[in-house]
Amino acid sequence: MNAAPRDDRIEVSLAVTANRVVAVMISARRPVGIGRLAEGRDGDAVAALLPRLFALCGRAHSAAFAAACAMARGVVLPEPTMLAHGAAVLAERMSELLRGTLVALAGPALPSLAPALRQISEAARRFDGAALPDAAAIDAIEAGLVALGLPRHCLDDLASYQHWLVTNGPLAALHAALLTSDAAFGAVAIDALAARDDAAIGAALRQQGAPFAARPQLDGRVPETGALARQAAHPLIKQLGAGLGAGLSAGLGARLVARLIEIRATPDQLRAVLRGELPSDLVTAAPLAANDAIAAVEGARGRLHHLVALDPHGRVSQLEMLAPTEWNFHPQGALCRALSALQLRADGADQQRVERLVAAFDPCVAFCVKLTEATDA
Repeated sequence: MNAAPRDDRIEVSLAVTANRVVAVMISARRPVGIGRLAEGRDGDAVAALLPRLFALCGRAHSAAFAAACAMARGVVLPEPTMLAHGAAVLAERMSELLRGTLVALAGPALPSLAPALRQISEAARRFDGAALPDAAAIDAIEAGLVALGLPRHCLDDLASYQHWLVTNGPLAALHAALLTSDAAFGAVAIDALAARDDAAIGAALRQQGAPFAARPQLDGRVPETGALARQAAHPLIKQLGAGLGAGLSAGLGARLVARLIEIRATPDQLRAVLRGELPSDLVTAAPLAANDAIAAVEGARGRLHHLVALDPHGRVSQLEMLAPTEWNFHPQGALCRALSALQLRADGADQQRVERLVAAFDPCVAFCVKLTEATDA
């Protein structure tokens, strides 16, 4: 997914003194130069290139570019095209959230869950962004989720969630011990990136380009994005966050549950798409000036932005991409805030807890965590 070979990764370093985190450093080596590959190319050629560049969230990138490119031409995507892109984003988002959850938590149990995960992933790939499949693909996803122990209405509110946790379903078993013992770990107030921020992001990308995309901020704010930000108003997330701090806060438990809420909601959302209904903030686009536009897509890891500018001949003169990881793993972002006041020991057990929290922020590249004793705070 890179313009040039690199060892893309995120390093999270914590200094601990007297069992307390006293310093956090987050450094990232992320894909660069992809926008330059688009310059001078016809929009259709760029659209064909993007899925080969992005191993993760390729459907989201395709949808964002298509919507931005159409708007830069002064038109909107036809409704069937928009619905196909939206369904592909929803299916990809669900598949990525589920895969990440199982890989992070299943451990030795992963092989037993692989058949259901494979069934869901294969059905999700039928939503390819080109056309809508029939309802059989949604039925296959639904059956796979039930096989994993994620039935309808199991996460509607605190009562249904508590009942679900003591069932024998595979996903409930994976979550139960962790969520009852470490649910509040890394609790932090939620400042969610939202559609209302798109105009400011578009203006900053247009004026600053790659430097803003690499280190974004909005008048001093570094909001977070992803499943938790999208589900912050969900009754269960609000109930889980009660008592964790001022305002709406969330720890590791709420982050993992927000993923499950979105996974479980996907079949019904896909059925709505087949009826011609699309979530309002899923794929959006707006003009910025003549021949350029900003689009945003709510993908697996959060709100992805593409800015596209076209030259007089309709070729791409500028393509800027702002990935969700740049918000969540910003040196002053939500992960940093969540880590900054933790009570920790610089040992293997607490390193594993931190790794789970970092994974819950869902980076799109590999990451490592380093805990060290700071002798001089």
